[in-house]
Amino acid sequence: MQFLPKIDYPDNEKPKLVLLENLFREWYQHFAYPSSGLEKEVADGIVFDGFYPHYFNQKKRILFIGWEAYGIAEDNYLDVLYKSYSKDKRVNNQYLNRHKFHARMLRIAYGIVYEKQLWQDIPKASEIGDAFGTASGLSFAFMNVSKLSNESGGTAADRRLIDKAHCLSTGSRNFIQEEIAILEPHVIITMCLGSKIDSLGQLKKIYASEQANSFWLDCNGHRAVLIDTWHFSARRKKAITDYYVPICDAIQRSEAASTI
Repeated sequence: MQFLPKIDYPDNEKPKLVLLENLFREWYQHFAYPSSGLEKEVADGIVFDGFYPHYFNQKKRILFIGWEAYGIAEDNYLDVLYKSYSKDKRVNNQYLNRHKFHARMLRIAYGIVYEKQLWQDIPKASEIGDAFGTASGLSFAFMNVSKLSNESGGTAADRRLIDKAHCLSTGSRNFIQEEIAILEPHVIITMCLGSKIDSLGQLKKIYASEQANSFWLDCNGHRAVLIDTWHFSARRKKAITDYYVPICDAIQRSEAASTI
């Protein structure tokens, strides 16, 4: 497995990489321990994630939390996607602008960080990718609640594997919370996590709507706004009305609530 991405990071972010590497090594050992119930090849295929370069220099630090990786066992999630965003402009042979999951993440993060009120003022995902992870471009953090890769070859979530990985990661020691605390996000956007959202830390609801629920999250001494919305790969959801507007509204409500 690959603990960290082979990407150049600025010097001020390298201490965070050390913290993540130490956490990931202990996380892997936890998965590889005989009593975990995982086969060796499954544990060895663990997929780690974290933050892209210049994340800690962003005006708003955004952390996306998804479910699981697909078909990249033993790789580092960030390495694979950084190349897809900045160079290939394709994910799994699909053009980046047409890949709902990744295009939505890039455009929504850009709109939040650069405070774009209108969706049409946000560049296409392929354009955002040109400077992604550079000093002059966008960056964000990403993690999955399951660090085990879905190697089925299909697109349906492997619920059994997700549940197993999540259970191992949040039992006697909550590795997920420790990763969040290292990343220190201002805004966390989760993708329809259901009951698993409770394992991220202490939650206090701010506002609820059909499209997004928002909370204050206290996680290992770090506080952030958490917005739980639809999964970004949902085919029938609309980028503006189901994602961007509700997410921006939730952020504005949290900022107003923090001044009361």
